Amino acid sequence: MLNPAQARERIDEYRASIEGSAGKAVFHSAYSFRFKFRHMPRRGPETLRFASISGPALGSGIYRVELENDAVFLLENPRDPRLLAYSRSDRQIKELPKEFVLRPMVEGMNQTYFDLLMPFVFWEEEYLKSGKVAGRPCHLYNFACPSWVTQAMPDWQSVSLALDDAYQAPLRVEIFSRDLQPLRSTTLRTFKKTGDEWMVKTMDCMKYEDRSNTRIEMIAAATRLDLSPEYFQKESFMLPIPIPAEAFERF
Repeated sequence: MLNPAQARERIDEYRASIEGSAGKAVFHSAYSFRFKFRHMPRRGPETLRFASISGPALGSGIYRVELENDAVFLLENPRDPRLLAYSRSDRQIKELPKEFVLRPMVEGMNQTYFDLLMPFVFWEEEYLKSGKVAGRPCHLYNFACPSWVTQAMPDWQSVSLALDDAYQAPLRVEIFSRDLQPLRSTTLRTFKKTGDEWMVKTMDCMKYEDRSNTRIEMIAAATRLDLSPEYFQKESFMLPIPIPAEAFERF
């Protein structure tokens, strides 16, 4: 059990870790991760999709997401989310409403941009207790949903976070309804060490209403890259990123 000062220090450290380098010059720190999305409904066939997530640095608060079609997205500012979309078919850049982050990254699957940006971390927190998730010591926090979330998702009332004691990583995120029923959860399953960094290898996103699960698995990672800032800016984020195939470590 943490005392109030310790609980605040822990969550503030995690807040800093996911937006710490936004707007700052960083070098040799860019990355690109390739993922497989495996959607497993309770009944019916599974489906697979692929995507990449890149950024100027881990913890920059900036994410470029490229799906396996003509869509490229730029996400910025976990504290106050901003989402830009580019379609290669019509060559148009659109700034999407903030509520768009609540929608699935892949249509028909469970993972959302909300799960990637984690804006709830910056809402007013309530420390609940310390315990274990998946056998790992962690600290549990609760965050009440603000109006922009509840207007778009009326069933959502609060978000809980289980923060790993050793790695300051989110072991589990759960969304609860007004009657405190769990609606969905995102659970970290496995890590993998790449260089000096521990990366998320697999995580599950479960929707309790239909008991479907979307498993995200990292299949390749390129880190410590020197990439121009233009690949993560509004005017040019749609440009192909020139990363040689040999820069990727296959998982």
